[in-house]
Amino acid sequence: MDQKVKNARILFKVLALFTLMFFAMSVVYGVMNNQVADIIPGWIRILKTPAQCTQDMYGVSVVGTYFNMGMCCLLMLLYIVVCGGMDSVNSGTVAAFFLTVGFSSWGMNVMNMLPLMIGMQVYAALKKKTPASMMNLGIFSTAIAPIMSEVVLRWPGYTAPGVEGTTGVAAMSNLPIHPGGFVVAFIIAILFCCFYPALCAKAPNFHFGCDLFNAGPPAGFLCLMTIGFLFKVTNTPLPSNGPGQSQVEIFGFVLVSYLIVFAICFILGMMLDKDALANYGKLIKDSGHGSDFIEKYGIGATLVNFAVYGVFILLFYSVMKFCFGAKFSGPIAGVVWCAFTWVAAGAHPGNVLPIGIGYVLISLVSTVVCPALGVGAETGRLGMSTVGILIAFSYATGMAPISGKYGVIWGIIAGMMHFAIVTLIPLQYDFFNFYNGGFTAGVVAFVLIPFIEHWWPAKAEA
Repeated sequence: MDQKVKNARILFKVLALFTLMFFAMSVVYGVMNNQVADIIPGWIRILKTPAQCTQDMYGVSVVGTYFNMGMCCLLMLLYIVVCGGMDSVNSGTVAAFFLTVGFSSWGMNVMNMLPLMIGMQVYAALKKKTPASMMNLGIFSTAIAPIMSEVVLRWPGYTAPGVEGTTGVAAMSNLPIHPGGFVVAFIIAILFCCFYPALCAKAPNFHFGCDLFNAGPPAGFLCLMTIGFLFKVTNTPLPSNGPGQSQVEIFGFVLVSYLIVFAICFILGMMLDKDALANYGKLIKDSGHGSDFIEKYGIGATLVNFAVYGVFILLFYSVMKFCFGAKFSGPIAGVVWCAFTWVAAGAHPGNVLPIGIGYVLISLVSTVVCPALGVGAETGRLGMSTVGILIAFSYATGMAPISGKYGVIWGIIAGMMHFAIVTLIPLQYDFFNFYNGGFTAGVVAFVLIPFIEHWWPAKAEA
């Protein structure tokens, strides 16, 4: 059997392992807290809740959230099988899988994913491409899943029976499904998927290959166009973004669950390759620019990176919790996986750490230096306890090639720049794009890379 096929099948089984973890978390947490009976009802409520960024589905149902994460994983695994892609699973598939499951604790669900995944296969048929060749991009297309939920639940002003207010008035959840909305969802999905591959192919020209979230800028631009037609052209009020943040926080349970599966990945990597640690020593020095860790260092070293990088990300968010008072809410439990996205294709602790340092340093400017100087309002400052900033960091990790290729200082600066603008950009499309942080990373790269290479030409050749 070809080595690539062997690796693909191993990766598929690893993704199945993570899927089982989320289902197990749902059952175990349900038993521990006498909530087993709410698993399915809670999941259904999540399906019927608006999905704009950023929701905290813990506030709808904790056990339903973990079950929803498992169902999103299961849908992606089935999609891979139906597309005939089990032998084609690669680092891009790993990225699409973890990025998508990362959203499933704060908006993504099988109902708003499916139209877009089907839409990409319609595109494949129109272009006479094989289903497997569009499999990864089909999962990445779920970037605008919140729009799918919106047209099914609320647009263009659907009033739920017994609920006061229409679109744009009240934060709603557990809404009745608007059947005609599915037709609109599929039309939007097909149109989106006809544009998306073309834009993704050209996206590296925009960010010079320094935004691992390559699909972020295209998703942002297309989301902007879609929202313009749905709301501005029709003069429909923009909606509120759902139930907001809950007060539910679960740290220990999430930490232990994730660490168990990371330990399994480490053991599996060591079993598959006796040179896994030696190869990982090479991987950790990689710039991350245009890298495929599986091809360069082998499946064993890549799985070791699953474990080491996973622990690193958990440690980062744990430090934010204990040092800055961040809450380990539903979105944070999810964005661990968004930060995990490029674990097989560019991200490792060495090139992501400078980005995190940049985030922390600029947050201290906002929360400590500015108040000391009397600059700005006393309330509403952005810091490392702010949910939006903690979420944004997970996408800032996509700028890992900047610190890897151009050096630690530029990685820190990139982190600072990302922090400064990441909460401004979603206002342009009213929080309907899950890939906002990836879009922001593209903007930072677009500004920063030409500047670096203009003033220090030698770095362009490094």
